[in-house]
Amino acid sequence: MRVRAAVVVALLLSGCAVDLEERDSIRQFEVAALDPTDTHPCDLLPDATAVELGILDEEGEGSPQSDANCFYTNRVDASVDLRVEVHEEKDAVESTVSAAFSGADDQEFASVEGYPGVTTEFPDSCNLTVAVSDEHSFYVQVSADEACEVAVEVARTAITNAQDA
Repeated sequence: MRVRAAVVVALLLSGCAVDLEERDSIRQFEVAALDPTDTHPCDLLPDATAVELGILDEEGEGSPQSDANCFYTNRVDASVDLRVEVHEEKDAVESTVSAAFSGADDQEFASVEGYPGVTTEFPDSCNLTVAVSDEHSFYVQVSADEACEVAVEVARTAITNAQDA
């Protein structure tokens, strides 16, 4: 019985063996890697959800800016750009984690549904990058009150919808 307990404890601790700031693969975050390139970003953040978040007026709709991004605005004081980025040079997880722990005053690590992210906060705006695989990330740029909180909600919705796609 003690041997089984020791094996269970060892397995549980093995996922925690790498310090957060040293992780460089999505596998180390114990989440499923996502490939969001098959779904347009406008489908990852439905208009109804954007209205609920206050980033789209009720008559508005997400506007595709390219195959990889969608723009939303409430035409008063909020806008969001949601992009799917493909990383070919530097791994998405490595660049996200290294930015989060770079020591910059305006950057902070953010876990979104277990996926590693980094916020960069500005007055009245926020940029959020969330690695969803070793090759892909979501980039969310928000201009609004409580911009980083809105960015996290946008990313959370995009992750959930990418998982369901």
